[in-house]
Amino acid sequence: MFKNRNMSVLMRRIVCGATLTFVAGTAQAENSVVVELYTSQGCSSCPPADKVLKALTRQENVIALSLNVDYWDYLGWKDDLALPGNTRRQRDYAKMMRSRHVYTPQLMIDGRMDVIGSRRLQVDAAVETHAQTKDEAIVKAEIAGDNVSVSVAPADKSARDSIVWLVGYDASVVKEIGGGENHGRDIEYSNVVREWRELGKWDGNSSQNFKATKPMGTGGFAVIVQDGKVGPILGATQVRYGGSIKAAGASQN
Repeated sequence: MFKNRNMSVLMRRIVCGATLTFVAGTAQAENSVVVELYTSQGCSSCPPADKVLKALTRQENVIALSLNVDYWDYLGWKDDLALPGNTRRQRDYAKMMRSRHVYTPQLMIDGRMDVIGSRRLQVDAAVETHAQTKDEAIVKAEIAGDNVSVSVAPADKSARDSIVWLVGYDASVVKEIGGGENHGRDIEYSNVVREWRELGKWDGNSSQNFKATKPMGTGGFAVIVQDGKVGPILGATQVRYGGSIKAAGASQN
């Protein structure tokens, strides 16, 4: 619905990600492209975009995430995958882009531009363009049991002070929509964000290590280095460990 346009880990250590180089159980992504789909169970224009997002999850260089928002709940169906933090993040993007409005299905690409998520040709073109840009941050992630280790280092040049995010997600969630504009439909949501956590700050010039507990989500997690809470994404990687659930609720962030 447009609104004014504008990884089993039963193996000791298995990590997968976007354009991965496997070294000692670590995952490293190069020239990653992070896409964030802002979607809603109450949005009649969103299912085509949800399918586009699912297709993007299969691309090696792409880290694709679904961020359900709650502002369409008033139409008659509460989106139980929505996190308040998702809506806040989208609104922060709108401020950054000097837009007065948010909309669904909005697809943010590398924190730098947005396209309407259902327009596959435009989405593919934008992803391809951003895939040509080399990451400024080299991001590696490793998981052992419930412990996550992350390292971030500059690439060929010094980057900027940045925030390191840890994002847990469910790989697939199928929802039976019982009301609102999508009443009667079964819709699959891919890489549904369950937790968005700040690991710390990266100075942009040196190699830094971060430790954390495994985030919420049965499908895996992403590590994203971003210039500010919203802004250009400088590098990212992801760890996949599988998992598919049906009709599960979300935890609020």
